[in-house]
Amino acid sequence: VLVATQVAAGEENNLRLRVYGEKGGLDWQQADNNTLLLKHLDGPTEILRTNAPYLSALARHNARVPPGHPEGYIEAFANIYRNFALTLQAELAGETPSPAALDYPGIEEGVRGMAFIENVIASGRSDQKWTEFTV
Repeated sequence: VLVATQVAAGEENNLRLRVYGEKGGLDWQQADNNTLLLKHLDGPTEILRTNAPYLSALARHNARVPPGHPEGYIEAFANIYRNFALTLQAELAGETPSPAALDYPGIEEGVRGMAFIENVIASGRSDQKWTEFTV
């Protein structure tokens, strides 16, 4: 189910992403942006917090403040720009970029993002309940 609207009563511009698969789901809300709920099919829900010591090195690399301090939505874009700049800087110096610096979207992710938008529009115009995602 995909719901995308700017006129949902009482939501106050709340961006919420929920993804479900065979083994569980993820739930993130902009209004509580330092929390990610990891919902297991066969166990209790885990609450994952920003920059906590139990997160991966890559996740901690992209956190900008200590645990408990709020991070803004805009920092995600700053991470993309920083990682791209670090990669470019390393390559211009003839060095190999660090694995953490390579964590930014490339052309393939951009194409998939545009395809997602086109598929959402096609689905909205269709009478079918489900529309197959195509790139």
